[in-house]
Amino acid sequence: MAGERTNRDATNVSVTVERRLDAPPEVVWDAIGDIDVTRAMLPGCEELDFGVDRDHVEAGDEGTATIAIGIGPLSPSFETDVKVLRRDYPKMAITASGSAAGSTFDTTADLSLAEVEGGEQTDVTWDATAAVSGRVEAFSGALKPVVGEVAQRFFEQLDDHVTDRTD
Repeated sequence: MAGERTNRDATNVSVTVERRLDAPPEVVWDAIGDIDVTRAMLPGCEELDFGVDRDHVEAGDEGTATIAIGIGPLSPSFETDVKVLRRDYPKMAITASGSAAGSTFDTTADLSLAEVEGGEQTDVTWDATAAVSGRVEAFSGALKPVVGEVAQRFFEQLDDHVTDRTD
C-alpha cells in the first residue's frame, strides 16, 4: 500500500486528453469499467486488484495497482492505492496515490464520454491533476508529456479493443 503522506511541497501537473473512439458510448463505458480491460490497456500496469467478485468497478471501490513508468532516467514502479469516487454514466472520477523509490504522487482524474452525432463514435475527455514529489519531481518538465503519452496509448489501445467488439 502507498501509505499516508502529504505533498505540500509537491509539483503539480495537469493533463487533459481528448480522443474520439470508434464505438458507441455504451461499449466504451463498459470497457472502461472492466477491471481486466483496464489492466491490459494501461501501459506499465503490472497489477490492478479491487478485491471484488465482479468484472466492473463501481463507485466506492478501492483497490491497489503497481504501475511502472519511465520518467527521464528513472523507471519507478509505483505501489498505488486507487479509489473510484464516482461512476455514473457518462462520468467517472478516481483518485490514486502511489509511492516508489523516494517518490510519491497523488492524482485526481475525471473522465467523461459524449456521444458523437449518429451514436457510433464516442468523444472521451480525461482530465487529471497530480501532485508529485521526491526523485521524479526533478524531472517535472518531462512529467506532463510522459503522463499525456501514457494516457494517449491507453486510449489508443482501448479504441482498438472497443472497435474489435463492435465489428
